[in-house]
Amino acid sequence: MTTDKVLAALRRWTATHGEQPSLEQLRRELRIGSTRTLFRYLRKLEDDGVIERRPGAPGVKLLKPSKPGLDTRAVPVIGDIQAGTPTLAAENIDGWLRLPASMTGSPSGRVFLLRVHGTSMNRAEIAGGTIENGDLVLVRQQMTADPGDIVVALIDGDATLKRLVAAPGYFILKPESSDDRHQPIVVEGDFRLQGKAVRVLKKGSALLKSLFEM
Repeated sequence: MTTDKVLAALRRWTATHGEQPSLEQLRRELRIGSTRTLFRYLRKLEDDGVIERRPGAPGVKLLKPSKPGLDTRAVPVIGDIQAGTPTLAAENIDGWLRLPASMTGSPSGRVFLLRVHGTSMNRAEIAGGTIENGDLVLVRQQMTADPGDIVVALIDGDATLKRLVAAPGYFILKPESSDDRHQPIVVEGDFRLQGKAVRVLKKGSALLKSLFEM
């Protein structure tokens, strides 16, 4: 079961019956045995602003964007990320940026932005954009990734942005840089991932100027 399936069931019920389902009706529609499990998924959707549950109300209200095509989501900017020698990515929110929902993916998935320092990934591309000093990288929080993905990895308590390469019995966190001083990092299979980089927001964008100057 995923929040996407819960949301799809909610939309399906609403379209079929012309009204919002009660919690019990939604539980039966999803064939979930535990109401507590359903509450957990609904809480995630509510936190993302997709649904609304009013105290004492029997059902779940599906919220709609105010205008088609303008559905956005607030994404936190969390600390800095070193694209070079690993450095600690501080878990404090420096600011917020509203991004199109189509850019951030599933409303239930956690995404955050990290500001890049360094040049070790300035030849790497995400969705057609290179990763340069001062850019913001959009990261989808996840604990696994596929070889070839650009990932945020936690090494000895420090975070770094690199290309994930699989090797026999180990992995390599590989820089893609115009500066050959940046070296690959060899890790074993139990290293910790903080997420996968899915987009880069360029520092030179006039719309983002105030945010980059924080």
